[in-house]
Amino acid sequence: MASVTEETNLKDKQEEFEYVFEILRKLLLDANSHFYIFEQTWPTEKVVEIISYYKGFFVPTRAAHLDRLINKVSDIRSNKPTAPSFYRILNMIGSNPNLAPDIDVHEIKKRLRKHKKVLDAIKDYRDKRAAHWDTSVEDEEVGKPLLMDTKRMLEELEAIFNKISASHSNNGHSAMPNTEIPLGY
Repeated sequence: MASVTEETNLKDKQEEFEYVFEILRKLLLDANSHFYIFEQTWPTEKVVEIISYYKGFFVPTRAAHLDRLINKVSDIRSNKPTAPSFYRILNMIGSNPNLAPDIDVHEIKKRLRKHKKVLDAIKDYRDKRAAHWDTSVEDEEVGKPLLMDTKRMLEELEAIFNKISASHSNNGHSAMPNTEIPLGY
């Protein structure tokens, strides 16, 4: 039989996991929302005329949402031990498999590594913006070539999140809706 101290420790770990997981859920929803707006304001043939006409609005809007997307994805994929990220969640599950019993941490990490190319581009863009805040880095440098890669990565992050959520709650339901069009839009 477990001692009171062990039960309290397990409860604390459970609460910490749920707290970090909720923050991660919000970050993922935010990243999807920023990506959706960035994608919708991309100058395609269909909308280039209106975007060009109102470029004083759309260009800075697109750049701002790209910056927010980059920051959210960077937070989600941070490897800092205290960050509310997949890294932290997977480490918590690794040290206490009962938090999400159906999760194979190594398999999830392998799925995450498949997105190294887009994550490296996001990191490079973020580093350029941080190092050169007084200059502009055109979103076209990052945007179009990685648009579909970023979309696939966000879909994969959602799927992983939902798998962990279903395992943690034991109800088979996902915690995040399919965010093809984010909530509130």
